[in-house]
Amino acid sequence: MGCWEAQKGFCPRKGKGKGCKWCEGAPDSAGKGKGGGVWQPQFQKSWGGSSWGKGKGKGKGKTPAKKTDNELKVWVGGLPQKFSFKALQAHFDQAGKSTWAEGGKGGNGSVCYTTEAEVYNAMTLLNGSVFEGHILQVDQWVKKPTKGGT
Repeated sequence: MGCWEAQKGFCPRKGKGKGCKWCEGAPDSAGKGKGGGVWQPQFQKSWGGSSWGKGKGKGKGKTPAKKTDNELKVWVGGLPQKFSFKALQAHFDQAGKSTWAEGGKGGNGSVCYTTEAEVYNAMTLLNGSVFEGHILQVDQWVKKPTKGGT
């Protein structure tokens, strides 16, 4: 058994005839527990089916804004520091049904549409509009130039 006292039929953690989480994983504990292989403490991770290597990193996939063509996006400037993206999308739905809205660093963001006519409507109708007390600048999306100058 895994625990010394459990060898005598008593586990100090659970009582007579019962095993604790340290004892029940032992391979010779009479069919109890999760065992089946080599006994390991609960805190030790195994290499097999564990969650090691499955990190919780941010931004591994592309957002809908990055997948959308540049002709179907508008650039938004003058956004507040904190705001609801649903509220931003609702504000831009005045010009046409938006598919995605996001904010970035420095009060900039983007809103995506399905047609170029909606993009044009957003630029003409919402440029200079007030969103949560801030005056927005809305312009055509232009891809940021690369550091090489091309």
